[in-house]
Amino acid sequence: MANIPNFFIVGAAKSGTTSLWMYLKQHPDIFMPEDNRSKEPAFFCNIHGYDDYEQYLSLFDGAADCRAIGEASTAYLTSPESSSLIRAKIPDAKIIVVLRNPVDRAYSLYRWMVNHGYEWISPFEKALEIETVRKNDKSFYSNNPLYYYNYLYFESGLYFKQISRYFKEFQTDQIKVILLEDLSHRPTETVQEIYDFLGVDPNFVPEVKVHNKAELKPVFIKLHSKLRVIQKRRFFSRAGKSLFNLNVNLFKLKWPKMALNTRVFLLEKYRSDIELTQEFLKMDLRHWLK
Repeated sequence: MANIPNFFIVGAAKSGTTSLWMYLKQHPDIFMPEDNRSKEPAFFCNIHGYDDYEQYLSLFDGAADCRAIGEASTAYLTSPESSSLIRAKIPDAKIIVVLRNPVDRAYSLYRWMVNHGYEWISPFEKALEIETVRKNDKSFYSNNPLYYYNYLYFESGLYFKQISRYFKEFQTDQIKVILLEDLSHRPTETVQEIYDFLGVDPNFVPEVKVHNKAELKPVFIKLHSKLRVIQKRRFFSRAGKSLFNLNVNLFKLKWPKMALNTRVFLLEKYRSDIELTQEFLKMDLRHWLK
């Protein structure tokens, strides 16, 4: 009989989910896919990830008798259908959400997309400006280079609606929401709380270190994106990969901090959603409003 996951880290993207994945899978009674490439299979998402259920379940073949079996697909938070798809297949699943200040998260996601060749618009402010155009472009929805909602840097940080979908589908005691600040400032205690939530020994102490650190900025952003496309074409894959890596390794700069006026602009746009999320979760998020 195939092993079936019983918990999911559903996001948010660029909020410490890679570090949490690394901490959880160290526990002897927790199984998660070991390979970073299979960390986010995103099976319960209509436009991204695995399509075949048996192939998806094969990711958990090594789970043996582990009590907690899970995966970490950040697409599950932004994809409107994911909560109901998970509920339909695995109604007893436990859901873990990691939230980060949405202003910082938006810029971090943009930097990651640029660094990996999936975003060609620069600077960040211009990418924010064209977000509405992308939202209304039906072709872009299904024909972008990666995952549609990752290009909605502002909208993907509107947590209230995203979290509400999970509380509609699952019981409150099936959902654990944590903040990146807690994972960063008191990682051992926070992870042990999650161990307890998953029903495994909460006294296990994981090795703690930062994963998925921010990278340097490629100088030639449009070229970087084009090389990513070339790399994905089978005939040019070897040459494309070499050129892509050359561009990554030779031409890069330190990312600048977000412009102050951009930060103020985003904070005001997020303010009402942060307040709604704070009230809904009964969590203190006032530090995000400063």
